[in-house]
Amino acid sequence: MFLWLFVITKLMGQREMAQLNLFDFIVSITIGGLVSGPLFNPRAGLKGALINVGLLGTLDIVLAYLSLKNPKFRRIVQEEPIVLVQNGKILEGMMGKTRFNLDDLLAELRLKNIPNISDVEFAILESNGKLSIIPKSQARPLTPRDLRLSTEYEGMPTVLIEDGNIVEDNLRDNHLTKEWLYHELKAQGINDVTNVMAAILDTKGTLFVSRKKSDN
Repeated sequence: MFLWLFVITKLMGQREMAQLNLFDFIVSITIGGLVSGPLFNPRAGLKGALINVGLLGTLDIVLAYLSLKNPKFRRIVQEEPIVLVQNGKILEGMMGKTRFNLDDLLAELRLKNIPNISDVEFAILESNGKLSIIPKSQARPLTPRDLRLSTEYEGMPTVLIEDGNIVEDNLRDNHLTKEWLYHELKAQGINDVTNVMAAILDTKGTLFVSRKKSDN
């Protein structure tokens, strides 16, 4: 049953885990109910539960596809984003509609380092239940663009060694060889790759190496 749930969840995609909207919430509860029967009742067979979970997963995939292709259908199975704060003013009607109280709103603002509601341009309750905050331009952190400063491309650092194991796919993607990696490790006084907790290459070519405690 665990392996079957793993397969079905994999097919349903990361969306199911990352953003639990109304329909995903119902699907998750229903799958839990279907699985609990055979797990807690030795006389209940697995066949029915396996089929039902498979059908429910298929339904979720089909509805997700239809939602992707049809915005009107998406509005039926998913909640629309709702504005709770606009131009520093709390929209009381929208707060009541979503049953989102003032304490929760203030807590969400504090978590995003915004202590004053007057600094909020928009606060939007998304379809997955999370609150998006857009500060007013005067309250936003200063950026290099504001100062008209040019910046270099940073990109995404690449993990080359993880827990003593070389990530060969990442080496190939960066057109690097194991010989190059061994040379870089030796330059930092490391002769055995198994002593490396993590080796991460940034976009400027600098290799960061963290050793395991036993190697200290």
